Amino acid sequence: MKPLQILSAVFLIGMIISCQNSKKNTFQFEVPTDEKAKKTVYYFVRHAEKDTTDKKNRDPQLTEEGIRRANYLATYFEDKDLNAFYSTDYSRTIQTLIPTAHKFKGDIVSYDPGKDSLFTKQFWENTYGKNVIILGHSNTSPRFVNEILEYDKYDNLDESNYNNFYKVEIDTDLKVIDTMLTKRVPKDFSYN
Repeated sequence: MKPLQILSAVFLIGMIISCQNSKKNTFQFEVPTDEKAKKTVYYFVRHAEKDTTDKKNRDPQLTEEGIRRANYLATYFEDKDLNAFYSTDYSRTIQTLIPTAHKFKGDIVSYDPGKDSLFTKQFWENTYGKNVIILGHSNTSPRFVNEILEYDKYDNLDESNYNNFYKVEIDTDLKVIDTMLTKRVPKDFSYN
């Protein structure tokens, strides 16, 4: 290969990578009017283990293991400076969030998981510059993250998976960094 062809190939590869990265780092909304550039952090958490003994119950409570997990999550989040708390209006999501919201003396705001779009401009403006926890379900948590990313990166969580949740950081330049976290409740964890 001649030097000019090598240089052209390197330039072309560099342009392709640059275009892919710039597409990944665009964000759908602007910094809200009259706001300074601030970092926003979202934690999307699936509810803890629910009671599945009554298959007809569409709003089951948490099991004892679910209550343990909810309290463990509160210890995980205690140093995250959370200042906004969202949950679907189901017993299992609210029960999962209560220990964490209680630690921060925060109010839980309900959201409707049945809406066509969860990550709206209004939600962005209401949560801009905050550290936010959003309790959802095996299908709504990854969907919410995918809406922020503007592509389908995450599949629904398996019904038996309560260990994974998502962290999405939107920095002051509106660059998005997403991470899937895994937190298992230690066998010796006790909340009493």
